[in-house]
Amino acid sequence: MTNFTNTTKKLHKLADACPFDFRGLIASLPNDDDGFLGHGADLSINTLLHAYRCGAFPWFNEGDPIYWWSPLTRCIIYPKTFKPSKSLVRVVKKQTWTLSVNHDFNNVMDACSQPRNYSNQTWITKSMKDAYQDLHKLGIAVSIEIWENIPNQSALIGGLYGINLGGLFCGESMFHKKTDASKVAFWGLMRICQDYGIHLIDCQLENPHLIHLGATLISRREFLTQSKPLTVKENCGIYNTKISLPVTDLITSI
Repeated sequence: MTNFTNTTKKLHKLADACPFDFRGLIASLPNDDDGFLGHGADLSINTLLHAYRCGAFPWFNEGDPIYWWSPLTRCIIYPKTFKPSKSLVRVVKKQTWTLSVNHDFNNVMDACSQPRNYSNQTWITKSMKDAYQDLHKLGIAVSIEIWENIPNQSALIGGLYGINLGGLFCGESMFHKKTDASKVAFWGLMRICQDYGIHLIDCQLENPHLIHLGATLISRREFLTQSKPLTVKENCGIYNTKISLPVTDLITSI
């Protein structure tokens, strides 16, 4: 069983070793900024943990320096308010898919890194993969998988990954190879967050897909106010958790 208190303390001890002042950079941003903090630093475990707990995240393309951001407007969702659409419920009722947690983190990241229809670039670079795989080994980076049938024995058709700090989950990316599979993964995340005491999901940047799923926008100031106490919240989190369940079980959470 995970010792949540020790895990939370360990994460903050690692973050405290980061030499970069993300809080100071965020505090110095003007009120009409685009959230760009600058470039540089590194993607070490210490730096990433400190950045996320401060409300910053890396976002850059292959070949670019490491760019850091803390947007003026933050896209978020509260798991307890999530309501799946009627059409998504109908989809899930008909499927033999399986949802799992932390069964195939590396392949989820690989799938998320593939270029999309609207761009041939990816911000999930090799250096990002290496960094988040290190976080996954510590139990901090989490993946949600959707399988066509049995986990690790059938096709991986959808999923997402992100960072868990106490009662905060920072979503990074999602993918689907079958229609609605990423939506089902998102629904699964909502269910698991509620079960494991996670109260806020940081979706970072707004897009129509997230808004359709129920995400909303708040100011950076409000996000920082809400997220700071959650990152030190004990007795919660998905750290090192492994779960597998039929997607039809999600219907019981409505």
